[in-house]
Amino acid sequence: MAKITTSQHGAQAYAPFISHEHSFFQYKNTEMTIVVTENAQDPIYCLLFWEELVRFMDNKKPLPDVPRYEALRHLDPVTAEYDAAQAKAGNPRPEVYWRDMSFDQQEEIYKELLEECFELDWFNLEPRDEITAPWQRWTPKPELKDTLNWKYKAKRLAWQLGCGFP
Repeated sequence: MAKITTSQHGAQAYAPFISHEHSFFQYKNTEMTIVVTENAQDPIYCLLFWEELVRFMDNKKPLPDVPRYEALRHLDPVTAEYDAAQAKAGNPRPEVYWRDMSFDQQEEIYKELLEECFELDWFNLEPRDEITAPWQRWTPKPELKDTLNWKYKAKRLAWQLGCGFP
């Protein structure tokens, strides 16, 4: 992670750099600078990106239980085995857990977790337990979910035709 000067307005921001660990000079073109957020004045966003990347790349553990990977959980053998073991132990993961939630509720959960991250001392901290069963911590609130009735569809169609938004 490094502090860089952005091209717009010369602002300082944090950005993670990823490069080959041992042979940087041999693999110069493998270096990447990742944009994690538009306002990266705090290194927390870089640390969260790194944690997600490490967790995703660890092929000994199941995929993180986040909305991005929910539809693909059955394709990863380690994750499918983990979900089957959870079901056998009497703690089954709902198949469409994140898809049953509204985007508003997912945003609430994201903000709650982000607040917890800001309170952590990331550099002097014992490893914390991962959230492996989010369905035990948060339950979907159906009242927040948009229903696909004719009013919603008409409003959405008018919005798309009138403003050109998807």
